[in-house]
Amino acid sequence: MNKQLADLIGDYQEKVLEALILMQRSGIRMPDSSLRWIESDLPEKGLLDGDITYVKHGAGCTVYLPGGEIDFDFGIFGEINGFDLWRLSLFAGEKLSTYGFESEDALEGGFETAVSEGYLIRSNDGLFYVANVKRALAVDIDSRSPGDELPPRNLDIVMVLHSHYFQAAELMRENYESLNKKWKKDNSLSHGKIVDLRIYMSSWLGFLAVTCEGFEDIGMHVLLRSGRPAAFEKLIPKSDAVGKMIKRHRNPLRELRNKTFHLREDPEAIRRFFAPDARRLPWARELHDAFKDFFSAYRIQCEVHYAINGRRGELRIKREPPRRRTFMVS
Repeated sequence: MNKQLADLIGDYQEKVLEALILMQRSGIRMPDSSLRWIESDLPEKGLLDGDITYVKHGAGCTVYLPGGEIDFDFGIFGEINGFDLWRLSLFAGEKLSTYGFESEDALEGGFETAVSEGYLIRSNDGLFYVANVKRALAVDIDSRSPGDELPPRNLDIVMVLHSHYFQAAELMRENYESLNKKWKKDNSLSHGKIVDLRIYMSSWLGFLAVTCEGFEDIGMHVLLRSGRPAAFEKLIPKSDAVGKMIKRHRNPLRELRNKTFHLREDPEAIRRFFAPDARRLPWARELHDAFKDFFSAYRIQCEVHYAINGRRGELRIKREPPRRRTFMVS
């Protein structure tokens, strides 16, 4: 791809990112898909910070930045570095010649050549992407101000541990406890429900073990002290309490996890974990509750930090209702 076209695409993508950062800091939540954006209840027209106007349209938006308007569409999975010929031409405007193109026809010719030579790839939604370049996602936008030590919500490893692993443990525990309560009340369960009970319990403990491993691998005490804003140090006592609790039965829980998520020939590790005198199931409940308390405190502290530091698009005080996600298959 010739340098002139590459420069134009790069400048366009930088302006799109500038607009998106402004949108997020102004309180607009970044979508994880173009469908999510289309179905969002964001007003079609409004003002961002600095009295900058935005206009929502279809799968994208036009933002009237001080240096000129920028128009973009979100990709199918919320990509933000897609473009097309029309948007590049609109962005270049009267500066087209500064990019080395004498006319819009010349730009079109260069664009079509880049496509035919494989430098630009067309997506199913009509947007183009530079070949062999990672597609950036709206949910990963970093809108922090200089010196802000709290990572973007979607890239915060503690948030990842909570949402991808602990919440799985939480769901499995809820299902297990519900069936276990029914068993105690009725003094019986059908064979199918007994199987469900076993699956829920082993899955709960397995995901709890993964949460423990992630918690220790992160080095939560050090992270809170030196890898997060100073206000997060107040969470260290909760973190240390969880760490001490993990150590009581770390190895048996890890062995149980291995035998749960991998084909096992010997059930001995399972039997050891549930040995009556070990009382590991009450410990697992206690540990789970301690994790829940820690993650709740961490998330609250994040919400406070987002609000204070103008990161309003990352706030989750009001939850969006879940929507069915539609995938386009080529």
